[in-house]
Amino acid sequence: MATLTATHHVLAPSRRPVPDIPGLAEYHADLLRPYGTDLDEERWTTGPQVGFPDLADGLLDTHRADAAPAPDLIIVAYALPDLHPFITTASYINHHFGDQARSFAVSEQGLLAPFTALQIVSAYQRSGRSRRAVIAVLEQTTLPAYDPLVHDAGLIDSGVLLSLDADGGGLPHVLRAGTEGQTLGALHTLLDAPEHGATLLVTSERTELPPATKADIHRTRPDTYCTGVWLELSNRLPQWRRQYETLVLHDVDPRSGARATAVIDLTGRRTSW
Repeated sequence: MATLTATHHVLAPSRRPVPDIPGLAEYHADLLRPYGTDLDEERWTTGPQVGFPDLADGLLDTHRADAAPAPDLIIVAYALPDLHPFITTASYINHHFGDQARSFAVSEQGLLAPFTALQIVSAYQRSGRSRRAVIAVLEQTTLPAYDPLVHDAGLIDSGVLLSLDADGGGLPHVLRAGTEGQTLGALHTLLDAPEHGATLLVTSERTELPPATKADIHRTRPDTYCTGVWLELSNRLPQWRRQYETLVLHDVDPRSGARATAVIDLTGRRTSW
């Protein structure tokens, strides 16, 4: 099973200079034109300019401080595009770990991408194809055109690194991660399952909640999207382990309405639910 051995996060790093890449403005203009949208150069140049590699560097710095062994599986999960396409972030992270891991990205799913990445890690580790994995959930907000999800909500740049081992004796581990067939009724059943004991639901403000659930509720920051529940996990895991037996991470993508859920056993004792 996928055991959560460490978490790291970065939040609103310092602004970077606009990348000095010839033809970058033309690239974005060409990308937007088929959708009837023009390049908003002022919006682009005044953005934070914090790309995925910058977020990855911040996460890797804290990961190195733990002296953790290199992973054999690296997954980058994101909902919003990077600053530019000229660095493949999964390969960039892999290079920093010595180029020994399988590495790839999960995207085009909105905020479901990290939940899918967690499913993939769990499958790899159940089958014996991975002993140690990392998931980098990345969100950058410098876009070449107006996006209401980003600009009206005031999203900030953020990233989370999850380290997951195939075994980890008594540490929190993933009981379930799902991105299909999620409904409000199914969430209610999940939250109030007696075998879960004291349960905390972590979700965003946009999520409709089941009525009269016995679980406690913790809401994510309103200025996050794909990283929301994972930032809360990274920030508060030690505290939550003292208070709860089961952690349910759940969110609804505002663009598609699709739901995703991950269930984590905080006791480190259960193997199924």
